[in-house]
Amino acid sequence: MKQPAKRVPIYLQIRQYLIGQIRQGFWKAGDRLPSENELAHTFQGSRITVKQALTALVEEGAVYRVQGKGSFVAEGAAELLQGISGESQGSGLPPSAQSAQSAYSILSSPSLPGGPSLMEAGLSAPPLIAFIIQNTLGSICSDLLLGIEEAATDGGCRVLFMNARDSRERESAMLQEAVQSGAKGIILFPVHGETYNEEVLRLTMEHYPIVVLDRYLRGVETNCVCSDNHKGTYLAVSHLIGKGHRRIGCVSSPVLGTTSLEDRLHGYEQALADHGIPVDHAAMLFNPAPEAIADFLHTRTALTALVAFDSVHGGMVMKAAEQAGIRIPEDLSLVAFDDYPFAELFKVLPTVIVQPFREIGQAAAQLLMELISSPGAERRRVTLPVQLIERSSTGPLPTRSRRE
Repeated sequence: MKQPAKRVPIYLQIRQYLIGQIRQGFWKAGDRLPSENELAHTFQGSRITVKQALTALVEEGAVYRVQGKGSFVAEGAAELLQGISGESQGSGLPPSAQSAQSAYSILSSPSLPGGPSLMEAGLSAPPLIAFIIQNTLGSICSDLLLGIEEAATDGGCRVLFMNARDSRERESAMLQEAVQSGAKGIILFPVHGETYNEEVLRLTMEHYPIVVLDRYLRGVETNCVCSDNHKGTYLAVSHLIGKGHRRIGCVSSPVLGTTSLEDRLHGYEQALADHGIPVDHAAMLFNPAPEAIADFLHTRTALTALVAFDSVHGGMVMKAAEQAGIRIPEDLSLVAFDDYPFAELFKVLPTVIVQPFREIGQAAAQLLMELISSPGAERRRVTLPVQLIERSSTGPLPTRSRRE
């Protein structure tokens, strides 16, 4: 049975195409290469990916750049590149997957049995970037990692995955370990409850390429990719108000020091204020313990709806409500931040705010590769939109209070 062809990274397609054209004399010393925009259009890739391929050839001495004019073939480039296996056919078209896959095989291993080493082949290993996450977080982690890996592969990078296991000390040690391992940049999903990590601050001040996910560090200009947390809870509360609810509570772990949760709290409060509903601090619970949630539901009987700031607390509310004989949504409506794997299997299908984790991972990797190419670039915060998915855990205002 014929095996399906492996997907060839765009970075390697561009690189092998340029090498083949130079080796066969299509471009000679002093010739200007196609622009980054032209190569990006031809290969249906990004300018970041093209820049990665050109930068590698510049570092190897086969290409040089002239500010404002473009990239040019260096003197002796054809001879310098003769040691690289796999050729373009000189047709002026992108290389075949087979020739690019040959280059990928060399890049993927230090040496091949009976074949050339990386040094002998004239190739260096793809740049390494690290992804450090607070914990595995189920589908969230896998979606982030998938997005990061896709963008990194297209940009010619490898990914080192590290799990901090909710430990600040382990996170700090991993930041240092990633740098010592030769990572050119780091994507960090920080441990909850940090105003800032001193190691992140140090790396940021040294202009080391680092991108923080899900939150930003107040008072520190860091590169960040996150979803619109404020808009998410604003949508959740507005959805509940639209169904007639006015006594709307919230449940979360402690928000102080975690900007994503702080923004969700502000969005919750803003939605209430914009609809003329007073903010009631007694309707808020910032305690992750199941017994605290059970007591909260037992004593706050005037509440007709809740917003859970994450899926874990949403699940706790559903379980506590069932144990207390509180029907969802007949007695209590619920919206949770983040979707659930296999949500269709729930007894009551949850209404949720969905974050685009795969796209967040892609955006983070693309931003990091930009920073690696231009360490002095202006620091940026990228915010991606969220979406409310209405299911059956939200309903109209109950006809009577749970006190009755």
